[in-house]
Amino acid sequence: MSYRPREGAHGALVADLPPALGSRLRPLVPHLTEEAVEAVRRRAEAHSQTLEPAHVESVRTVIGAAAHAFLDRIEDGSGAVRRAGAEDTPEGPGAIGRTFRAFGAGEARQGRSLECLHTGMRTSAAVAWRRLAGAHSIDRDQMAALGEALFAFQEEISTAAAEGHAQVRGAGVEALRRRRSRLLDVLLAESGTEPEARTVSTLARAARWRVPERVAVALLHQEDASAPPVPPSDVLVDLDRLEPCALIPDPEGPGRLRSLERSLRGYRAVLGPTVPLDEAPASLARARELAELARCGVVSGPGVLRWSDHLPELLLSRDTALVAELTRSRLAPLAGMREPQRERMADTLLAWLESGFNANEAAERLRIHPQTVRYRMRQLEELFGSRLREPGARFELELVLRARRLLGPLE
Repeated sequence: MSYRPREGAHGALVADLPPALGSRLRPLVPHLTEEAVEAVRRRAEAHSQTLEPAHVESVRTVIGAAAHAFLDRIEDGSGAVRRAGAEDTPEGPGAIGRTFRAFGAGEARQGRSLECLHTGMRTSAAVAWRRLAGAHSIDRDQMAALGEALFAFQEEISTAAAEGHAQVRGAGVEALRRRRSRLLDVLLAESGTEPEARTVSTLARAARWRVPERVAVALLHQEDASAPPVPPSDVLVDLDRLEPCALIPDPEGPGRLRSLERSLRGYRAVLGPTVPLDEAPASLARARELAELARCGVVSGPGVLRWSDHLPELLLSRDTALVAELTRSRLAPLAGMREPQRERMADTLLAWLESGFNANEAAERLRIHPQTVRYRMRQLEELFGSRLREPGARFELELVLRARRLLGPLE
């Protein structure tokens, strides 16, 4: 938990310190600054990172500026900075705050965190503390006040740096989101004309997106109030579209679907077929077809619903009027029965066809006695006659009975 000084406490703590302490510590500034920079270098090397000379110099500069600003406050005794041109006040960070906001913004523009700053500040404070701890001219109460003032000052400048860092990073993230949204719009445009390769390449570079050969489009529907999805960085996502969706490169790659399911928790995803990049609108159109079946309850299942897993349902639902006419024609022998009996006979016939004409297996599917299946089949043979022995007729019967099971009664 970070230390937060009491409101107005910083100036009061500094005022408790002898002003001469500032002048005594000022010669230490170059030494503690270099120790801080060396600590930053060691930490970077431990993480196999290389610090550019310009970056080292910027860290050296801000640490030195922070040290002088803190000592200015001690010498002044009120928390204000006395240097020419400085505008610090007890009510706000002023000049030193602007310095550290600018430093934080610069680190964000370079894609760096504030770890170097935090390491440097901790080290410089530790050096000053060790030097004072060995001195006999400062009592225990003053050491305590100095320690609290140091922590408060570090919190102040760290907060300023974090504000600058967050402002730039937030603006950068929003700009990148807009570029990716624009790229997605172009790739999914259904104008009938393919976008020029040069246009896609230019937009992809601006969006930091590697152009893949094959993609699939997933329509997204939020199922609970969880946080927005965080898909892999190469997935283009736009939740603000009229149809929230994602464009997934290489969707059939190893572990790709599993990774996508993990990243989309809280969302239902309906995934269209894998197509070349320039056919992404076709994948979107197919995903819409499957999403409509899911909305109607025709298909369901955990995780991502894939278009390729539901081709029979998609085929049978493509022209329901045609399927209904075929159903009425081929199931005409059942038309004279009452609805409950018609349902039982249709279910028995489908189970018998799916079981390869095996009454025992059909009975297991229906969870009834085999003798009941045989009895019903004798009735069906009387109704349908020789058509139950014709392969073409059996195929048509199974087709319409499956459609009926999927889509409901179509007669």
